[in-house]
Amino acid sequence: MSAPADQAASATVPGSILFVCTGNICRSPIGERILRGMAQQFGMSVSSSSAGVGAMNGHAMHPYAAEVLDEHGYDASEFESRYLRPPMLQNADVVLCLTRKHRAAAQQLVPVRWKRIFTVTEFAELVELGAGAGLDEIVASRSRVDTNSAHLDILDPMGRPKDDFERVFGEIEPKVAVVVDWLAQSAEKIRETK
Repeated sequence: MSAPADQAASATVPGSILFVCTGNICRSPIGERILRGMAQQFGMSVSSSSAGVGAMNGHAMHPYAAEVLDEHGYDASEFESRYLRPPMLQNADVVLCLTRKHRAAAQQLVPVRWKRIFTVTEFAELVELGAGAGLDEIVASRSRVDTNSAHLDILDPMGRPKDDFERVFGEIEPKVAVVVDWLAQSAEKIRETK
């Protein structure tokens, strides 16, 4: 008999991260592509994807988002937006939303997965506070961050100049770096115990 999903998760490294925003053409694609690029640099096998609570399927990434990613050395090619559906949330090990509203929408869509759904800022802060904690410990430590604080939101650059997309990139990249570093450390711990 296998261990329950949550117990098994503590002994493994999350293999899939889903980023969620509104239209899935600005913020969540930036997060997705940064994580994908950093994971490749570390030689890690992790799936990075994104979707939007109000997205239309099949749209290209916003040109400014693609430009900013390209300028910072991340691959922005072959992207298509996706509308957030329950199976996406069920299949992701961790869901990283760009605002508290996106987090609430995702949690309402699949309530049973609420513990694995965070804002990007919230999750990065919990990882830093946890100093090497596993996923189960991070999930259990949610109360260490004010989940209602406005600082958890990364504001939408849609309809704004390119500088706003640079701001969004500047907010997301260091938080994703924290997550990728945590994933790498988690993988190392598992290798050491084998």
